[in-house]
Amino acid sequence: MDCTNLFKTTICCFEQQINRPIVLVLNDSFIFSSCSSEDVKYFFYKNESMIKRHIFSMSETTIVRYDSTSWIVYPIQTGTNHSSVRLLISHPYHPDNHMYVECLIEILTLIIQKKYSEQQLAQEVEQLSERERQIFFLLLKGYSNQEIANELVLSKHTIKNHINHVFQKLDVKRRSQLIAKFSHLYHSGDRHGYFCRETTDF
Repeated sequence: MDCTNLFKTTICCFEQQINRPIVLVLNDSFIFSSCSSEDVKYFFYKNESMIKRHIFSMSETTIVRYDSTSWIVYPIQTGTNHSSVRLLISHPYHPDNHMYVECLIEILTLIIQKKYSEQQLAQEVEQLSERERQIFFLLLKGYSNQEIANELVLSKHTIKNHINHVFQKLDVKRRSQLIAKFSHLYHSGDRHGYFCRETTDF
């Protein structure tokens, strides 16, 4: 899932609602809304090292002042160890708009968690051997053991052994669990050309 445009669009919607500039700092990247001014972008890029060093030292909501502009820094807890996230909103904004800020934080958190979850699942698939990966995609496509054996020109016994290895590596016990866990990652891309027919029931 490419989240950059989703982040930009989401921030832009809330930026228009509260009528204040918003900047998301995700790990090493500044993410501005699709309607951010060039002045805001210039300021953050010009002072990138100082700002990142400063805001990532904060563990609670803090008001900071950079030059003539004040910003509220919101540390966002995503529940992952691979994302350092800070949300900066130009201060002050109207108190009535704080509910929008809370909603924005919740939405950004969910997007980041979903992205991280998908990355983790993709890494699990990458640990499969080339043959196991072929079988994995055919399982998602709905092939039976015999159909997989015919497709790959292997014995049914060999296919069964490969499937057991796939299940062990991906921490699932049956095909339905495999599909529930992984199919949403691959149906959209179809990079391997395997999703040409509907998945069947087991």
